[in-house]
Amino acid sequence: MLRSRALRLPPPPGDVSGSCGQGRPLQLLALGDSIIAGIGASEKEHTLPVQFAFYLSKTLKRQVNWHALGENGARLKHVLARIDSLGKTTPADLILISIGVNNVTGLTSLNQWKAQLRQLIAVLKNRWPGALVLFCGLPPMRLFPLPPQPLRFTLGLRAEALDRAAQALLGSQERMVHIPTEINPEEHEFCPDGFHPSIASYAIWGEGLADRIVELKLRIP
Repeated sequence: MLRSRALRLPPPPGDVSGSCGQGRPLQLLALGDSIIAGIGASEKEHTLPVQFAFYLSKTLKRQVNWHALGENGARLKHVLARIDSLGKTTPADLILISIGVNNVTGLTSLNQWKAQLRQLIAVLKNRWPGALVLFCGLPPMRLFPLPPQPLRFTLGLRAEALDRAAQALLGSQERMVHIPTEINPEEHEFCPDGFHPSIASYAIWGEGLADRIVELKLRIP
């Protein structure tokens, strides 16, 4: 029902890799769903991974080489499959992950979510042991304008439950940080599908993530 109501927007055209700024190189790998793919942006430069890379390069005065691999509709199991398909030499000093909304709408159970998240943590530690991992918290889906009530309320509760589990699991790991997602349609502009941030909101989100790196004094190789 929800998918039939949704306006389907395409991802923006452009390369999945690029570079921002100057200085000592930093390798940013972004993995996840339509947020990483950039749904809601008309050009790659306005997507969350690139905006994050841009503001991070200014904040740290480093060259940020970004590689963004997002898929519309992706769930946590798809991120695991994507990592498995990457070449063994794919570099990453910093890993940005946005996933979970499609697990909510796809009715992934809390136990399945926890099991797959534990698997993701193990895979990331094994594949990129020195990398800093930023996990974007699930957004406040109870505020999304698209779903009707009471579905919106139900989705909000499920999103909050999955997000609490992610925060708890990641909070016990070194070099892995859960960053709450504060972008929401009550305070920020969303694109016409009612499900994704606008270009302006992606910029706010990207700058906010870069600021949290400094505020939390997170060390990046």
